Amino acid sequence: MKKKNLSTRFFNKIEELKESKNLKRTLIFTFIICLIVIVVVTWVQLIGQSKISVGCSYLDPITIDLLAFFAALFLVIEGFARIIEHPNASIKRQLTRIIRIGFGCAITTLHILQFLHK
Repeated sequence: MKKKNLSTRFFNKIEELKESKNLKRTLIFTFIICLIVIVVVTWVQLIGQSKISVGCSYLDPITIDLLAFFAALFLVIEGFARIIEHPNASIKRQLTRIIRIGFGCAITTLHILQFLHK
């Protein structure tokens, strides 16, 4: 009986999420912010690299890049989890979560570019 109740609650929650207009708007806005952040960070990083005349690699060991990558991944996953947890909240109330996801995307992009440069 408990399994049926748990699965019923799960499917009801999914149906509830599908019907939420605020959630759709928030997710679309979040994806747009992420794309803008990724493009800006990549552009700044590549422009900055092209202005350096000495071709040297970054001094941080690869462990730093991996730790930063996983911390950024945590920010993104946790931000999306909180947005989905509160599907009826407006974009204004979700703004701090969207910013958190944006920071996670920026950190991830920077460390992927640094990893590719090494």
